[in-house]
Amino acid sequence: MGGFFISRSWRTRKTMLALIVLEFPLTVAMLTLFGIANPNLYRTKLWQEGGDLGYNSAPNTVLYALANYKPVDTPLVWSQFITSWNLVISVLSMFIMLCKATMFVLHVFYPIVSFFVHALEIALYAYSAYGQSGKDTIDPRRPSTGLPWYIGKSCSVASTSQLKGYCLQAKSAFVITCLMITLFGIFFILAIHSMIPTKAQREQHAERVQAKQERKSKQE
Repeated sequence: MGGFFISRSWRTRKTMLALIVLEFPLTVAMLTLFGIANPNLYRTKLWQEGGDLGYNSAPNTVLYALANYKPVDTPLVWSQFITSWNLVISVLSMFIMLCKATMFVLHVFYPIVSFFVHALEIALYAYSAYGQSGKDTIDPRRPSTGLPWYIGKSCSVASTSQLKGYCLQAKSAFVITCLMITLFGIFFILAIHSMIPTKAQREQHAERVQAKQERKSKQE
C-alpha cells in the first residue's frame, strides 16, 4: 500500500494549454475595459442616467441624505471601490496568467498550485460580478433590487449615443467577468480531477514506496 498522495501530473495537458491560450485575450479585454473605466469615466454618468430614467437612485441622493442628517452609503455598484477593485484584479490576473503560462511550459505548474490559484481568482472575480450587478435601494422611490439597468436592459434606452457607448462598455465588462469566472471554474475542476491519482499512478507510487522501504530495511 502506497498510502494517499496527490498527483503532480496533468491528465489533460493539451486542454490546459488551450485554456491558457484562451485566457490571454479575455484577460487583455478585461484589463482594457477596466482600465478605460478607471477612475470614473462613466460610472457616475450611468448612475445619473439610471436615476433620470427612474431605474435607480441618482448621485445627488447621497448628498440630500447627508443634508438631512440621514447619511447613506453609496451603493457598491456605483462606488469608486468596485471600480478600483476591478482594475486591480485585472492587473493581478495578467500577472498570474504570465506566471502560469511560464510555469506550465516549465512543467512546474502543478494541479495543487492551480487549485489554490484559481480558487483565489474565482473569489476575486465573483466579488467583482457581485459588485457590478449590485442592488441600489438608497432611494425608496426608485429602488433597484435586480440587475443595474445597463446590464438588465437594452442600451438603446440611454438618452445619448455617448451613454449608449458607455452602457455597452459596462455590459461587456460584466459579460467578460462572467466568462472569466467560468474559465477559472474549469481550471479549478481540472485541477481537482488531475490531483486524484490514476490507477497506474497509484501502482507506480506503491512500487516506489515499497522499494524505498526495502532499501531502508537493508541499511538497518
